[in-house]
Amino acid sequence: MHPVIRIISFIVLTAFLARGDAANILVAIMVLTFLYMKLDGQSWHAAWRLLRRMRWLFLSIAVIYLWLTPGAPLIPGMPSLAAWLPTVEGLWQGGLRIISLALMVTAASLLLSVTSRDEVLGALHWMMAPLGLLRFPHERFAVRAALSMEAVTQVQAHVRTALAAGGEAAGAMARIGAVAGAIFATVTGEAEGASCESITLTEQSAPPLAQWGLPLLLAASMAVTMQLLG
Repeated sequence: MHPVIRIISFIVLTAFLARGDAANILVAIMVLTFLYMKLDGQSWHAAWRLLRRMRWLFLSIAVIYLWLTPGAPLIPGMPSLAAWLPTVEGLWQGGLRIISLALMVTAASLLLSVTSRDEVLGALHWMMAPLGLLRFPHERFAVRAALSMEAVTQVQAHVRTALAAGGEAAGAMARIGAVAGAIFATVTGEAEGASCESITLTEQSAPPLAQWGLPLLLAASMAVTMQLLG
């Protein structure tokens, strides 16, 4: 599949999942399960690692929806504690939001596992080329995206090093401060001593006409399912 089609399909999928609709979630689960079944176990492990890193965000969403969404108490028969109990509506709405976000992360991990950095940058540059008619600096956007992706990889290595070295600090807050300070000092030092490098953007060809039907089919499937089950 052409990199442009992959990115557009990802955008379509996440746009529908952002609605938090059960029908869209059902279609996304089937699509992602089918695609992951064609990949090796490393792709599953990469997605699982991303989901584990977001566990505290998922927990925060659950707490907010469970206790701040009006509705019927999740545990009936306790009228005196009804104001302090989670609600059935909160469980449903929070569950939909968490599952939708988890599927977005899983789809992003899938996209990055089958698409190289050069392909992503080339596809973004090709997709934004029409904006050049409006004097939008799409070349600069692509270059900044390249620098950002490269910087994220470097910072991740610095974080692992700082976490390993920050274990001697007493207390959780002291350890967090030591790690943050070490990362800031390292990144600042590298930025000051970094030399200018040239970045070459790979020219991306236009996707085959037949492949444009894939994101259209995905959008139509999710829209129809939403109407039938909505």
